[in-house]
Amino acid sequence: MRVFCCRECKGNTNLNPKPRLKRILFSNRFAKFIQRNTKQAIAGVIYSQTFKDYLLSIIEESRVSPFKEIARQYIEQEVVIETTAGQLEGVVTFVGDDYLELAESPTSTVLLPFTSINTIQNA
Repeated sequence: MRVFCCRECKGNTNLNPKPRLKRILFSNRFAKFIQRNTKQAIAGVIYSQTFKDYLLSIIEESRVSPFKEIARQYIEQEVVIETTAGQLEGVVTFVGDDYLELAESPTSTVLLPFTSINTIQNA
């Protein structure tokens, strides 16, 4: 244990700093200080141009499906597609921004949104 100088008695006394530190750290004043500074720091980040640009880039990337490029490789090919509703087989005839067109037969064409496709592979 360290020896501290007591301000009131102007002498050396053995004081345990832990209760005092605990009192400070768990005080309402310190809690308000942390809360105020945390709010200011978060607001500084959230309202910054850097954060805005970051969010806009995420939104833009989410609009473009990586599946579009994969599906384009299968145009005019016989494929097997696993969807959320089951398995389909046919020829990929067209690929849009968020869907593909699958000709199951000469008289049956299905439009499949990329969000419902689990896998696509050659038949």
